[in-house]
Amino acid sequence: MLTTQQLRQSAAQSGVRDIGNIEIDVLLTHLLQLFHEEGLTEHLAFKGGTFLRKMVFGPRGRVSTDLDFTCRTKISLDDLTLKLLETLERSYHGITFRFDRDKDWYLTEEGCAANPVCAHEGNATGVKIKIQVSMRESPILPVLEAPQIEQGYFRLLDFIPASIPSLAMEEVIAEKIRAASQRSKIRDLYDLAEISHRPLRKEIVRSLAVLKLWHSGREGLDFGRFRQRIVSENEYDLKDLQHLLRKDLKPDVPRMIERVCSEFRFLDQLSDLEKSLAGDSAMRLRRDAQALREEIEASY
Repeated sequence: MLTTQQLRQSAAQSGVRDIGNIEIDVLLTHLLQLFHEEGLTEHLAFKGGTFLRKMVFGPRGRVSTDLDFTCRTKISLDDLTLKLLETLERSYHGITFRFDRDKDWYLTEEGCAANPVCAHEGNATGVKIKIQVSMRESPILPVLEAPQIEQGYFRLLDFIPASIPSLAMEEVIAEKIRAASQRSKIRDLYDLAEISHRPLRKEIVRSLAVLKLWHSGREGLDFGRFRQRIVSENEYDLKDLQHLLRKDLKPDVPRMIERVCSEFRFLDQLSDLEKSLAGDSAMRLRRDAQALREEIEASY
């Protein structure tokens, strides 16, 4: 683990707002490497905000404090949870992991989670990291080995950060759309606004979003509802985003809202099959869901 002085220097060089943000980023890099070395990533596909920072946006992306994965093999929930806990029993490059097994790891309806406190010589109190693994649905698109974008502190590490098996970018975007359709969080808004600057395979993203929302067993994809969530400016906590950005980045919430509503307008152009699934909150149309999945796989 980096020393306190190295963390300070890395924070200054990267322009993050405080040393705590770079410390979290370094800890997440170590955890990804540990999971890779211990074989956990043979069963997992990386996704979420930390994936976007590490594999897509790099140091300019917002800091994320979680590790999110989707299970991609037939391993049982019990075996996966046990393997995760066993991986965190030993120290790793000067980092120790501690948690109350009755409070800081748990099973959910959709998978498992662990919240280890990661401590090291420069921070004996430690930082709690949230790790979540979803077993709700298997990946739809092929899982790809994604390299981590170079960051200034990489040269100070005792290892070369590994490529990590990850969801395809289109599937990561679809999961962001699902999240933004169900809640109003400024981190989702920011991520979607940043994603919109990149070329999108719109038809695949839209079909994936339809399937993701259908699998949630709640309301299906509806651009009007998605847009209403996005424009809920009064529900956004700017501080929840600002402290995760570099000092030179000033978030403009109205502009982000306008861009996301404009650039994701293609979510309103549903095919007949997509419309059927979007209106099937009871999840009865399983053949239609399989047909759409096959369409996506054939066009990818």
